[in-house]
Amino acid sequence: MWSSDQRQRLILENEVLHKEDFTQFSVYWYESSDTYEASGTTSSSSGKLYTLAIPIPSGFPQSRPPMYLTYPSPLYSADGNRVSSLGVSHYMHTLAPSASGHVQICHWRDDRWHSGILLHKVFLKGLLWIEAYEQHLATGVSISEFVSTMKERT
Repeated sequence: MWSSDQRQRLILENEVLHKEDFTQFSVYWYESSDTYEASGTTSSSSGKLYTLAIPIPSGFPQSRPPMYLTYPSPLYSADGNRVSSLGVSHYMHTLAPSASGHVQICHWRDDRWHSGILLHKVFLKGLLWIEAYEQHLATGVSISEFVSTMKERT
C-alpha cells in the first residue's frame, strides 16, 4: 500500500516533529493493518489535556490528511451542544466528524494543500484551534472570531 517514498516521508515527518519541539506528537506505524497515524496528547495554556490524531491517507503527502480531536470526547460547545453535531461549520472551523463522532478540525483547504506542507504545521493549526476553542467556552464567541480562514487569492 505504501511506496518507499511515502514511508521515507513519514519517517522524516516524525523527525521534523521532534526537531521542531512538537515532541508530544509522533508518527506511528500499525504493522498489522499497515496504516500510519500521527497523534499525541497536548495541554492547552490552561493546562487541559487534548488528543489530536491525524490518520494518514494512502495518497499522502499529495492528499490532505484529516485531523481529529479525539480527547475529550464528546466535545461540547459553549451552548452545551456537541461540536460534532455541527458537521461542517465555518463558525467552529470544523469539517464532517469521524465515523466515531470525533470532531474534525479544519486545517487546510483541499485546493490549497500540497506535498510541501509538513505535519508539524498541521499540528500547529490544531494547537491554535484548541486555544480558540477554550476562548469560545469562556466567552461564547465562535472560533471563527479567534481564528481567521485562509483568504482567497485575488
